Amino acid sequence: MPRFDKLKKILTSKFELDLLDAALENLNDLSNKLRLNNFAYSVRELTRHFLNSISPDDNVKGCTWFKAELPDGKLTRRQRIKYAIYGGIEESTLEELGFNIEELNATISLLVGTIDSLSKFTHITPEIFNLKDTDIEQKAEEILKTLDKFVETIESYRTKLVDFLDGLIEEHMDESVASNAFINLDTLAPHYSLNYCDVSGYHISEINDQEIIVDVEGRIHVTLEYGSSSDRREGDGVDLKESFKFKTQIKYFISSEFPSDDFEVIDYDVDTSPWYEGDNIE
Repeated sequence: MPRFDKLKKILTSKFELDLLDAALENLNDLSNKLRLNNFAYSVRELTRHFLNSISPDDNVKGCTWFKAELPDGKLTRRQRIKYAIYGGIEESTLEELGFNIEELNATISLLVGTIDSLSKFTHITPEIFNLKDTDIEQKAEEILKTLDKFVETIESYRTKLVDFLDGLIEEHMDESVASNAFINLDTLAPHYSLNYCDVSGYHISEINDQEIIVDVEGRIHVTLEYGSSSDRREGDGVDLKESFKFKTQIKYFISSEFPSDDFEVIDYDVDTSPWYEGDNIE
């Protein structure tokens, strides 16, 4: 049987990991003539739980592209997979940005088919009942490879989309960060002025039904200003040019454009500890 270390890193909860282990234990029950069928059923349930965990009902239904397709109001696997890959972004927006929509839809269809392919093992027929151990081993490996492919394809394709979107926001980073105040600096001087900002790294960390959230880090260059207005006019004030590392997040609200002008900078964290420690800040 193949090793699935990468799969276990992608599964999102202890329950999913326990379910995978239980499915494997079920498979190893040599006295049970239904062990392959039970194993396949458990793996199919694992794909369902995994998909539900990364595509919660409320989030999927909160997407502007969502339309009810089933009479009972339940979500389709295709809708959950769409959300798992690109959240609440409209397909038309991705197409306008230059993302390969044909490949995207082909991948989603492939993932839906991957889950469907497990059904042939869960239905009890003479062809897959009480098989020889060698046949069970072969089919069980096929099932696990199907699960691995399903989980890894979602992960890798979402990464592909995130990397694509990351490439569209580089010019927007400095402007977005520089437009906000740095609360930590207020404790260092009565006033300060921002000279410029260097963004050293950024990456989209989340795409949900409403927002695209970008983690940003870099260094801000400021002038710390000491002395009152009159002191400074008389030459008694002091200006100190310093720089500090920072981390923050930029929340872009999903719209027909990306990056959107509708954004918010959150969770600002300027590292001023070197100032108090007397280190060389530059």
